[in-house]
Amino acid sequence: MNIVKRDIPNLEVYYVPIKGFKTIETFFVYTGEIYPKEFNERNFLSEILLETSKNYPTTEKLRFVCDNLYGLTKVGYYHFEGGLNVTMFISSAVNDKYLDEFNVFSDSFDLLVEMIYNPRLYNGVIPKKVVREKKINAKETLLSIKQNKNAYTYYQFMQAYMRNNQEYFANLPDEENLRTVTSESITDNYNKMITDENLKIFIGGDFDFSEMDKIIHAKSTMIKANHQKKYQFNPTFKGNDQVNTVVEKTSSGQTRIYIGYNLDFPFNKKNSNIMSLFNEIFGGFENSKLFSVIREKLHLSYYVYSYYSKGNNLFFVNLETNKENVDKAISVVNNLLEEAKAGQIDDDLFLQAKMNLINRLETSVDSQSKMMIHNIIDYIRFNESFDIKNRIEDILNITKEELVELIKNIKIDTTYIYTNGDN
Repeated sequence: MNIVKRDIPNLEVYYVPIKGFKTIETFFVYTGEIYPKEFNERNFLSEILLETSKNYPTTEKLRFVCDNLYGLTKVGYYHFEGGLNVTMFISSAVNDKYLDEFNVFSDSFDLLVEMIYNPRLYNGVIPKKVVREKKINAKETLLSIKQNKNAYTYYQFMQAYMRNNQEYFANLPDEENLRTVTSESITDNYNKMITDENLKIFIGGDFDFSEMDKIIHAKSTMIKANHQKKYQFNPTFKGNDQVNTVVEKTSSGQTRIYIGYNLDFPFNKKNSNIMSLFNEIFGGFENSKLFSVIREKLHLSYYVYSYYSKGNNLFFVNLETNKENVDKAISVVNNLLEEAKAGQIDDDLFLQAKMNLINRLETSVDSQSKMMIHNIIDYIRFNESFDIKNRIEDILNITKEELVELIKNIKIDTTYIYTNGDN
């Protein structure tokens, strides 16, 4: 599958030809520098812009318009990776070729542009009532996190793990900076997105390119776009020479352990593919090294897994165990990693992990949205389109020697322990 760049004046527009689905999906993707302490603003903004607009000032009016466009769906999505803000506004419209009327896609595109570029403002800023509601919802989310052991320990671990990287990372909602969010700060963040960040428009589905060019050409003057700044996708991690150990006490329950690692090697497509494979081998499924030894053999934990975040080049292990087994469990994890670094990886496990990754990729192409996301993310990370055949070939061609050589650069950075006991 190839992303096709189109010649649209003053816009970066890409078509993603996808057959077999009855919708056309449009992604407005903004990428730019991360603004420290403004994570909440952008997260709220990704929701606010798609809830109302100047011409549709209530959610009911906007919902009515979407319903009249054969149930147009819209989603705002914000995340940060590779040292960049990535903000997406997405609409999915029924393809005109499957309808008795025309202009459904055109009208849907107009509506998405309306929501992004013509927001509902009061005295020039996002309405205070809207901001107040978002902050209330965020506080409720934070409260629910604190009341849920799984969510709370992950939240606390990530705070400790990313302690030296706060300029491009925050848990969402960002509790520390929530009180400083105002109508003015969100409006300022919106203006930064529109004027300073690079916009790429991706349109995916089964349509005639020439006809789509005419539609986008006619609407190009409605869209503000900046392409002057160059933003480099570059995941970085600032660690310490000594392991950062954090122990937090609770009143009861089993002990939750997180171990976060510094991946001390360059980020590129080959290394990220190798690391994805190692994650599968180490703790990605029920026959992985961690699961087989810690759960099945030693019965130290009911569940244990590892996780690799490709976009930020982060890697961690999570498990739960009895308090008296904490030191043993951590020691086993460390020993299994050292064994892997020494090349002690079973051939059958190595092959099975490859097949798991490939099966997951093949499953992902049953959804147009997933295919679009694959393409857009690969374009952001590697400046190329997603090709499932090439990706599968890349995975199959990884050798055990390459994997072992890479993982020798994995170092423990943070150990977070949430255990019962006195404070």
